[in-house]
Amino acid sequence: MDLKDRCRQVISAWNAKDIGALKAIYAQKAIFFDPMVAKEITGDFIIHYAQSIFLAFPDLRFNIQDMAAGQDVVMTQWVQCGTNIGPIMGNPATGRYIEIPAVSVIRFKKDRLTSHHDYWDMVFFLKGLGFM
Repeated sequence: MDLKDRCRQVISAWNAKDIGALKAIYAQKAIFFDPMVAKEITGDFIIHYAQSIFLAFPDLRFNIQDMAAGQDVVMTQWVQCGTNIGPIMGNPATGRYIEIPAVSVIRFKKDRLTSHHDYWDMVFFLKGLGFM
């Protein structure tokens, strides 16, 4: 399986909201970064973050636009889409639908994901939800 296929598996696990698959993908030593967390997290913190996002956006979907792969890294351009039905960042649900363009940089070592960094515009996100 090539790196792009591995990356598709990662995004598929997020789209399926498959906590078991996410636990397997983000082994204890994997690093994850997302603008909402604003720091690198590992292990169970990744799973707790995923669960909170799934509660806030039960229909959350990551739609892949493009991918490029190197020797041990995949860069993926995607759009995250969803309706805010649950609390987010200490705020009540807004009921608003958002589409946020983003990029992921996902690194692998052999068959294991070692780091996953997401980059997207937090201000655009907050404005889309009506928090700004």
